[in-house]
Amino acid sequence: MNGEDEELSVRMARYVAAEEAAAPPSRVDPALAVLRGRELHRRRVWTVASAVAAVALSVGSFAVLGSGGGAGPAGIPAAPRSGSPSGSLPPDAYRKSGPTERSSAVPVVGRTVLTVPGRFGWLPDSVSTVEYRSESTGVDAMAYGDLVDHDRVQFLLTAFPEGVTPDVDPLIGAGDGLRVDAAPVNGREAYWVTSSDASFAQGTPSRLRFRGADGIWYQLDSSGLPEADREQLPLRVAAGVVPGRYTPPLPVSLSSLPPDTVVSNASLRHAAHGAAPWEAELTFQEQGIHYVTVRVEPGQDGPPSGSPGPSGSPGPDANGFPEYDPGLCSSGYGVRWCVRELQPAADAGSTMPVWLTRVVPRGSDERSWSADVLP
Repeated sequence: MNGEDEELSVRMARYVAAEEAAAPPSRVDPALAVLRGRELHRRRVWTVASAVAAVALSVGSFAVLGSGGGAGPAGIPAAPRSGSPSGSLPPDAYRKSGPTERSSAVPVVGRTVLTVPGRFGWLPDSVSTVEYRSESTGVDAMAYGDLVDHDRVQFLLTAFPEGVTPDVDPLIGAGDGLRVDAAPVNGREAYWVTSSDASFAQGTPSRLRFRGADGIWYQLDSSGLPEADREQLPLRVAAGVVPGRYTPPLPVSLSSLPPDTVVSNASLRHAAHGAAPWEAELTFQEQGIHYVTVRVEPGQDGPPSGSPGPSGSPGPDANGFPEYDPGLCSSGYGVRWCVRELQPAADAGSTMPVWLTRVVPRGSDERSWSADVLP
């Protein structure tokens, strides 16, 4: 290698090193990726339980219709939120990307960890479950049915920040992004987002944007619908949406938290028609590296039963993720609660038995649930 070649290689090495140093850190959080993969599996299992409950509830029960002939807000009843914090959410509460490059915290207001931009009203009978979710990437409300031939009906409701008028991406799929006028939703402006690439448009969920009574733009993504229903069903679901921030009461709270702990995920799923089943799950990030999940679901009545302690490494589920250790669960007051570490950390400030003692169940009666979760 002559002197010029050597100088060029040195300059190139310095350039590459400088570019790598300037590059932002990866936004991919391996622990959260595992958590979301396991959540997908849990939703598949959940649909089976919902189907069983739907059969039981169909005997001697029916959906209560509100004014206008539609069902009342699906899933969680509009229970009084006594004691919940007042005031508005941060401007980025409904963001679609992470709050920072290093933090995976969800929007938190006071002691509340789960606030969604709106609720579903009318839903078709094919929907069995309603779920409210808050993650570092944003918050949403989801309604979905049971799996049929590896597919299911699904509606995903999100909202744009107040005062923001969304644009249509210039490139969608292999074609141009298109805005196609839709029938007004409750007399207000609405349109479809699609692509000039016909094959892409046919194979993707339909996307409807509409302005709510509060002036905020909402987005409803629909999938798993028969071709004949791809327009009419989303329009009817959108017309039944109850706009405005909603903080569902949760069946659990925490008595204390270790230092440097944030909430990474919060979710509540509930039968779309009827009072059961339900499940709440919270994930905490401790010291930036240790992930702990708390799950609460219907369980046994009576006083709490003690936990025998960890029974060892729990076996994997169908997707290879660790199951909850029965030794790290307790039950009582009609509920069962468990803790699990998604990503063990040797220097974590708290052990799993300690985390279990922090969980405060609120019972199976939804009137005793509260939006105040954090200590």
